[in-house]
Amino acid sequence: MSKQEDVVPWWRGQLDKKQLVSAFFSKVLSKLTNRIAEMFPEHVRDIYYSAGRMAGVEAQMEYFQIGKRKPLGHLKGLIEFIKMALERIIIPFGDIKIAKMRIMWQDEEAILEIKDNPYTTMVETDEPFSCYFLKGFIEAVLEYASELETTEYGKLMVEEESCMSRGDKSCTFKITRVSSRMYA
Repeated sequence: MSKQEDVVPWWRGQLDKKQLVSAFFSKVLSKLTNRIAEMFPEHVRDIYYSAGRMAGVEAQMEYFQIGKRKPLGHLKGLIEFIKMALERIIIPFGDIKIAKMRIMWQDEEAILEIKDNPYTTMVETDEPFSCYFLKGFIEAVLEYASELETTEYGKLMVEEESCMSRGDKSCTFKITRVSSRMYA
């Protein structure tokens, strides 16, 4: 059998490698989501969120502990680490960018934007279960890295502002650090 005959007929010549991997990933994830929803209908959100948190903790443990790197002491460095981890590990074929980075007095805000998010391409719903994985991943990275700091870091919040599964053009996650001095 030649290489050309190994090609799945439905995509031959229609998708490049990135699109093929994204389509495959999306289809498998969609089937997995449906199976989880059938088995645990009330717990789908929690399952995805917990899996994301586990992935976030593991990603940093590898980066900070095994890699012998120092924890990042500022939100900009954490956001850049999250972007890098998402690009290399979680969504290597998505389009991820830091859409906003702003410092307001002692508070900070960033927006991560993910276009072509394969977690959402096969599903259109008001309840974006798969994005709970990404939210859990981002939160775990922020919490773990900030706990390694010797100074008080402040309150960290992650909120998904838009989602492709709800029909938006991209998935955006707003990350805010409110200074601990506000709570004193």
